[in-house]
Amino acid sequence: MEQAFRNARVVTRDDDFIGSVLIRDGVIAAIDRGGGTFGEDFEGDVLMPGVIDLHTDALERHFFPRPNIDWDPVSAAVTHDAACLSVGVTTVFDSLSVGTYNANIARDRENLGRLTDGLLAARDAGMFKADHRIHWRCETTSDDLTQRLPPLAEHPMTAMFSMMDHTPGQRQYRNIDLHLAHWRERGMNEDEVSRRLDDIRARQARNAPSNARFVAAFAKSKGAALASHDDEDIEHIDQAADLGATMAEFPVTRQAAERAHARGMTVVMGGPNLIRGGSYSGNVPASELADAGLLDAFASDYVPRSLVECVFALAAAPFGWSLPRAVASVTATVAAAVGLNDRGVVAEGRRADLLRVRRIRGLPVLRGAWVAGERAA
Repeated sequence: MEQAFRNARVVTRDDDFIGSVLIRDGVIAAIDRGGGTFGEDFEGDVLMPGVIDLHTDALERHFFPRPNIDWDPVSAAVTHDAACLSVGVTTVFDSLSVGTYNANIARDRENLGRLTDGLLAARDAGMFKADHRIHWRCETTSDDLTQRLPPLAEHPMTAMFSMMDHTPGQRQYRNIDLHLAHWRERGMNEDEVSRRLDDIRARQARNAPSNARFVAAFAKSKGAALASHDDEDIEHIDQAADLGATMAEFPVTRQAAERAHARGMTVVMGGPNLIRGGSYSGNVPASELADAGLLDAFASDYVPRSLVECVFALAAAPFGWSLPRAVASVTATVAAAVGLNDRGVVAEGRRADLLRVRRIRGLPVLRGAWVAGERAA
């Protein structure tokens, strides 16, 4: 089966030009400069690889669209798949938390099982158009992580692990006063706040180091990618790198990002951080790391739409990145970080996960998405 696209602004790994692309049996067969004479006319729209999102929490919102109101997990997974494709995400790492650090009902033991069963059922029934994988976010302070993770990690969609520590007063929650204020706003008195904080810190002390080693060893045994999470300082980065982590997700300081680069890690920031103009937790802005040459890639975290917007934001003032470099931050660089060597680049022999994007009033608008050569959106 063949199809062609012509008169497209083709974005390869190192260049962009008006050209045409031929797809054969789901793979890019040829790329030519010039407008071309046959195939779908892109009218000058950007032709870029499909976005690869290595960390999205968005599935949970479809499973529990309102507090305490659950939805059929297969239906939720299919809805999530369509939502991802509508914003250009063709490879989805659904990030699911093990050893929950908050009261999110989607993350309790029973619902996590239902959610993963729903993902697998939807995939095996051919309901997905995007390629879905599971990213296990492991809370290292958890008392039962070593019991809960092994059976979950046997899930056939497992592809990535990350190590988290949400203890207040460090990492993502460096501003402990702000964090504790949220507890008080939820009705906790001072004694309750103090007891809860003491309990969390005690769990960190008895669990975090050994659980981090456990997660790292488990990822290695599965041949899966490993990331750290919310690193704050040199020690955090060195601990993660020494355990085999190759990605630093959402470092909260410039110092941590600098150390991650020094250790050869891929620095991944949240797309909403760039698009909103900063971190909602008051941590280092993605824009600062981009200006300093310390930002490699993006993950959507909680807004999948943010990723395609990051591309065109970086390719404009004040950043002025080349379009190929900006595109790579959500495609080629991410693919390399997680070992997906068959996609992420517009090049002959690569899987034809492709997007057609047009800027309208400054916003990138998806006008088409193809997964392995088949129209998906």
